[in-house]
Amino acid sequence: MPETSPDLGRSARLSGGASDELVAAGHRAEVADGIRLATALSLSDIAHAVVMIEGDAIDDARGARLLAGLLELHEIPPQDFPWDPSRGDAFNSREHELRRRIGADASGWLTAGRPRREAFRVALRLVSRDMVLDLHDAVLDLTEAVDRRAADEITTLAADYTYLQPAQPTTFGHILEGFAEVFRRDAVRLRASIDWLDRSVAGVGGSAGSRWPTDRGRLAELLGFAGLVHHTKDAMWSADGYVELASAVAILLTNISQLAQDLEILASREFGAVELADAHSRQSDLMPQKKNPYALPVLRAAAAEAAGAVTTMLTALHTGSGRTDHFQVLNGGVPRLVDQALAAVRLTTAVMRGMIIHRDALERSAREAFLVAADVADVVALTSGVDYRTAHTVVGRAVRRLAEDRLGPDALTADLLQAVAAEIVDAPLVIDPAALARALDPADCLVERTQIGSSTPVEMRALLERGREDRDSAREWSASVRARARQAADGLLSEARRRATSGGPSTRS
Repeated sequence: MPETSPDLGRSARLSGGASDELVAAGHRAEVADGIRLATALSLSDIAHAVVMIEGDAIDDARGARLLAGLLELHEIPPQDFPWDPSRGDAFNSREHELRRRIGADASGWLTAGRPRREAFRVALRLVSRDMVLDLHDAVLDLTEAVDRRAADEITTLAADYTYLQPAQPTTFGHILEGFAEVFRRDAVRLRASIDWLDRSVAGVGGSAGSRWPTDRGRLAELLGFAGLVHHTKDAMWSADGYVELASAVAILLTNISQLAQDLEILASREFGAVELADAHSRQSDLMPQKKNPYALPVLRAAAAEAAGAVTTMLTALHTGSGRTDHFQVLNGGVPRLVDQALAAVRLTTAVMRGMIIHRDALERSAREAFLVAADVADVVALTSGVDYRTAHTVVGRAVRRLAEDRLGPDALTADLLQAVAAEIVDAPLVIDPAALARALDPADCLVERTQIGSSTPVEMRALLERGREDRDSAREWSASVRARARQAADGLLSEARRRATSGGPSTRS
């Protein structure tokens, strides 16, 4: 008596069902991860069926039934599908439901020429590509938000800090634009990951090819990939591109974390330079005066989790080739990581748009600290004839005396500098009073810095224009990738529906 409902994932080489322990520890998680990949798994199955029919491996009538069943499954929302972890992974659940609907003589052709892992490899690339496109475009939105705030603060005097100590005068616009430049590089890294994801791994057989007519070029076309991963084993098993993607995401979130850390310091009561919008803050349930910039630690925590995800992936890859360890991590781990990154980027963009900037506090910090000390040393070296190291020593000792006496930069006079210099050099120090006066004004100091990329308004506008051009080009590229993917998916489903209803050959040229 033939089996009426064999366990398709176990009934050949194995006997009996999976243990409850294996289902709980393995298959349940595999199904949960597969739900996110369900639509792409469906497209992979449909493309495989179309190519097998086109290659005359499946006759038109049976192929029409197979496609009709696959199209029925495609219409079921993933959350409503009858997933059954006791059957195995998500592919096993799909195959069982397909068999129930169309019978074994048609459904049995779904695995001809490919293992079920191929469907997952294809699906993970399709899903990851679309998700990373969303993340990439969100990063572009972030650069635009930062650019807009930077443009508003081109002339806002501020202190630049190193080691959290006042370093040099700058503008708050220049500080912000530095982060925009970093985020633009993050977008470049994401585009490189999308290019890797946009290569088809379909049609490779187990890993060394197949005797079945699985036209790899045609599969790539149907699935909307830009090209192929050519080596069949490399296509089936390599995961280095996912580690590169995870690393790009971790770098992105680390860059966001640095911005968040700087903003949290500037939002403190001691600095009072910025303030987050109420929508991005939380109050204390104990201390009624507190307005906590809660969005910022949320962003830093996301960066920490991303770093952990990279470590997890690298650890899973510490196996020989041809193992499933890493894809057990990647099938769920990659979508979760990109999801979290997308939420963090969008939150950062909202924070930037809603942030209140207190220009008076920024300017006060620039004028009250000894930010101009390096400029004063420049003037001493340029006008008095002493070398810069000597000028640096003179100004440094003068600042030390003023700091010990709790005096500010207004007390850094020519007389003081000459008195200190007399202790160091033999000849009297000649200082141009007008040049010294200009060097003591942080705003005047900025005007003297004319290098490419500096904080002058002219250079800032050039940076902003370059950023706009880069963003426009990146958005055009992203739109073209999306359009190709969408057109391919529509074309694949249209071809499958035509064959499912007519049972005839393809009309493609």
